[in-house]
Amino acid sequence: MTAPVITSSTPAGPLPHLEEPRGGRGELPHDPGFAEFARTHIAPRADGAYRAEILDRLSWQRLADRGLWRVGVPEHLGGVGGTWRDLAERIADIAREGDDLGFVLSLIAHAGLVRALVEHGGEYHHRTVLPSLMKGAVGATALTEPHGGSDVARTRTTAVRTPEGWSLTGLKDHITNAPVADRALILGRVPELGRRDITLFLVNLHSPGVRRGPAEELLGLRTSPTGAIHLEDVALPEGAVLGAPGEGLRTLYDIISFDRALYGLVAAAFLEPRLDEVISFTWRREAFGQPILEHQYVQGRLTDIRITIEVARATAMAGIEALVAGDPEASLRCSVAKLTGSEGLVEAAQNLMRLHGHAGYERGPLTRIVQDALGTLIAGGTTEMQRKNILNQMLAHHRG
Repeated sequence: MTAPVITSSTPAGPLPHLEEPRGGRGELPHDPGFAEFARTHIAPRADGAYRAEILDRLSWQRLADRGLWRVGVPEHLGGVGGTWRDLAERIADIAREGDDLGFVLSLIAHAGLVRALVEHGGEYHHRTVLPSLMKGAVGATALTEPHGGSDVARTRTTAVRTPEGWSLTGLKDHITNAPVADRALILGRVPELGRRDITLFLVNLHSPGVRRGPAEELLGLRTSPTGAIHLEDVALPEGAVLGAPGEGLRTLYDIISFDRALYGLVAAAFLEPRLDEVISFTWRREAFGQPILEHQYVQGRLTDIRITIEVARATAMAGIEALVAGDPEASLRCSVAKLTGSEGLVEAAQNLMRLHGHAGYERGPLTRIVQDALGTLIAGGTTEMQRKNILNQMLAHHRG
């Protein structure tokens, strides 16, 4: 029998050649926590999802069913009244135990949108959009365009007013979750406002005039589909604007700061079990009559990984705490977390590979970690963009 063709837009369901995880469909009789769920449900499906190059929608839905997206949402909006730090820690639990870094980066993109709607949304966002995102719909934030990359000031996506609200036209590219997302926060401009025209719009991606490109073929992070969003005269209601027209940049800096801090926290959590595994390996593996752990160069690589974990976690939590407190340096601290986390993750992935010698370079789990880690240097904003933001924040503080 010919195997089915699996694409990144394949609906939720069992992955090819992979049995349903224990517990079947629906709610489990006992919720063992997100870490345990990641270990027993997400991790067993991770390799199949990676080979099929799809987002694991079944695990995504089950996380929503367990209330992951209600963690940081106030009770009056349908949440459980936790904090954004609580949500960040749950996502870190999934990163630590789920063995699927790409899946977690898709969670980060969605988390940023959920927080954006809570912190900056109005009645339209709270009543029409937020409930679906908490129940399992997939969210995306679409900023970059083919000609301008991360330079949002060069965006060409344009909105014009209509009697019913807005009409939006443009092209976004390299957007995390775009091929499978249901809702997206779209960065555009309203030319009639003059120089200060950057505006954020919440778009239903199943609307007429919206077309998604195919999932991009990536070196790594293959369980986090990215692609293009084409918008042609997409009709939006007046309330679709997030924040105020022309105030998009100010709102955007707060939104992307949370995502950046999460990258640091996830990098630390993802590395923790890998460090435990490689320490055990260095005890077992012998060279020149003794465990390789006894050699200083091995000890140096192990301690470098541990330092990355500690620094990435500390900077990430400092950034998240600063956001919650409304600290004016929150954006700077979150960029530090993103830079530290992604750069440290790449170095740690190389150390894991080197510690295993030739076996580490054979195609498999270790080379996949290297491939995925390299993707974090670009996803969520490049290292160069983080440095630019850090410098801008430093100079603004100095002038102040």
